[in-house]
Amino acid sequence: MKGATGLTKSTLFYSLGNLFTRSISFLLLPLYTNLLSTEEFGDYALIMSLYALVAAMYQFGMQSGLTKFFIEERSPIKKKIIFSTILNFVLILGGALTALALFSSPWISEVIFNDSQYSDFIRLIFVALYLETAGYFFLHLLKTQERSKVVVFFSSIAAIINLLLNVWLVYFLRLGVEGILLAQIISALILIIIVFKEVKFEYRFKIDVSILSSIIKFSYFFLAAGILTASVDVADRFILNHFLGKEEVGIYSFAYRIALIMNVFVISFRTAWAPRSLNLYYTGDYKIHYGKTFVKLVAGMGFIFLVVSLFTAELFNFRIFNFNLFNVEYKSGIVILPFVLMGYFFNGFVSFYSVYPFVSNKSYHFLIADFLAFSVNIAFNFYLIPLIGITGAAIATTLAFLTNAIYLFLIGRKKVEVIYRKKETLIIVLFTAAAFVVGTLVENIIVSTVLLAAYLVVVYFNTDLRFVKKAKST
Repeated sequence: MKGATGLTKSTLFYSLGNLFTRSISFLLLPLYTNLLSTEEFGDYALIMSLYALVAAMYQFGMQSGLTKFFIEERSPIKKKIIFSTILNFVLILGGALTALALFSSPWISEVIFNDSQYSDFIRLIFVALYLETAGYFFLHLLKTQERSKVVVFFSSIAAIINLLLNVWLVYFLRLGVEGILLAQIISALILIIIVFKEVKFEYRFKIDVSILSSIIKFSYFFLAAGILTASVDVADRFILNHFLGKEEVGIYSFAYRIALIMNVFVISFRTAWAPRSLNLYYTGDYKIHYGKTFVKLVAGMGFIFLVVSLFTAELFNFRIFNFNLFNVEYKSGIVILPFVLMGYFFNGFVSFYSVYPFVSNKSYHFLIADFLAFSVNIAFNFYLIPLIGITGAAIATTLAFLTNAIYLFLIGRKKVEVIYRKKETLIIVLFTAAAFVVGTLVENIIVSTVLLAAYLVVVYFNTDLRFVKKAKST
């Protein structure tokens, strides 16, 4: 039970931390929507889509290699060599990619955006990527060590700094998209400085070639899978731009960022689940724990699905000092929320079923799963966007993540057995669906609140999750 409890606490810490950092990012949406037109927000979305694609190249799949090799190694000295080898490799690789981008940014701008005016933005993005990659691996080491409180603390500080910089650069100096990117660079640099003291004792200025060779052999599938995963997330922006233009890209991306609240939870779960699931598996006592974790995962995602899908529309009616919280020009985008939320719901299952490729050393399964998801995503984007616009792009996202989850479930179901709590899981899923349908049809905030409260009662009686401690019997 200790393992399950530790996972719940770690997931809770990461969820609260990510929710805090995401809430700060969420606070920036009113700033962006009231200062940037839908077309300018579309420009920003396309730039950040490029960022997401290239970030996978900078990381080179090494984060998964760090998790696996660091946990499996028992020698403290070799653990340090593993971390140092990975960090030094990605820093050298990232430096080369950044230098190349600085010289070729006009060409990249022409190829991707058919316009050289984005070259300055591209230079800023690659500088941000290099700095954020270093900070990312610092934090990932702490995550692998299951130091969730420390990770949340430093991530929160960086998020607050980024918020303040955005207010200064975007609101007061009116630098627009350039200000957003500069804030990203400065906050990434500060994060490196404040986190380094936590990891410096694990660092050595060396690369062990034999260790690097083993890690690359394990990780290059994750590199390809990471690129495909990022493509599933952001390819629709480029296809939308092709068919509908930057204004629709901006509206779609705004709503997508709200739906990312679900992904915050999924990422938090994945962060805690990766090391904990491996540790449980190697002890041999995992089947029941995995089943309990699954129903809790479904319950958590169901709660977020209902909150976001039933209450987001109300935010457009919320006013501060005679200003709308969100510019009503973006409201048409909320039609995609249920579909994107459901896509990230399935992405939670992708995280859950990721154990088998890790423990079997068959990381190529991630590549196959992501390639299938990517293929489904691209095909349905090209088919559905001309027919039903941005809703088609959201449906394509849902189908892509569903495909990924199904594949990982099928290849691992007989190798990593799970004792599911089928009755409890089914009750939660059915109540979530019923509450969504009723809340959507009625469209009343009081009814939605009652439905959400009822959902929490259902979760209380069908999982081990407790919102208050039971009093001890005397």
